[in-house]
Amino acid sequence: MSTWCSIMRGWFMAVAGGVYAFGGFAQTEDIKKESQLDALTYVTFNIGGGAPSAFGFHQPFDLQRAGNYLKSLNADFVALQEVDRFVGRNGNPKRDTAAELAKMAGFPHVLYGKAMPLRGGEYGIALLAKMKPETWRVIPLPGEGEPRVFIDARFRLADGHTVSVCATHLGFPSAVRQSQVRAIIAYYQENPVDGILLAGDLNAETGSPELKILKKVFTLVTPEPGQMTWLGGGKAIDHFLVWACRSGSWKVLSETRRLPYTTQKPLSDHMPVLLRVRWIPAS
Repeated sequence: MSTWCSIMRGWFMAVAGGVYAFGGFAQTEDIKKESQLDALTYVTFNIGGGAPSAFGFHQPFDLQRAGNYLKSLNADFVALQEVDRFVGRNGNPKRDTAAELAKMAGFPHVLYGKAMPLRGGEYGIALLAKMKPETWRVIPLPGEGEPRVFIDARFRLADGHTVSVCATHLGFPSAVRQSQVRAIIAYYQENPVDGILLAGDLNAETGSPELKILKKVFTLVTPEPGQMTWLGGGKAIDHFLVWACRSGSWKVLSETRRLPYTTQKPLSDHMPVLLRVRWIPAS
């Protein structure tokens, strides 16, 4: 039976449900027959550090409620966007937002990606992880306007394969995003890895030119890809993509879903989105 290395073992849960295979499409009633590798849960969430109070979302950011909510999702990774670090705006104190949120939600590892200095602090993205990466880097993206970055965090599997968990927040306008997604693809072509999970606020809808570029090598696995994730614009711009670059494949499980605000007030002007996935080694 293929498993993650022992450092990861405590954080994964087996799932019995539908499964989607890429490339190609397939479903099976019994995923255990195809693989014994436990599932991985990845959440992407723009926490609205720079967003005004609107659409039911009110600043200051409710850190405690957000931490409790993320903890309830039992994710292995969370990609955060619009993350202030010792900034102190919109009624929020000067604090390490990602670190405090990680502590409340039960994530021992915080990988912060500074995009730019802001008001004596920093602004950027973060990746929260329940296991320590083997390596991780913050890579700047091209384009004018607000600086953008992505995080490449790598984890080695028990069978020797290496997976990158990638988090990003793309810019404006579309021409800039197109240059940014080309840069991400080129980076991974120059720094190869067996599989990639890419998540974030891409500021792009499903049929956009930038997603079409990504889909030349990645597979879009956003649940209900046409359904709104950004309350401010009524658009679906928060996405997941997977790429099995050299060997093996990804299988996306049926628990993958948007997390609309149905039983609570919005935590941000974006909805969280959850991916549940399994890496299948090549036979």
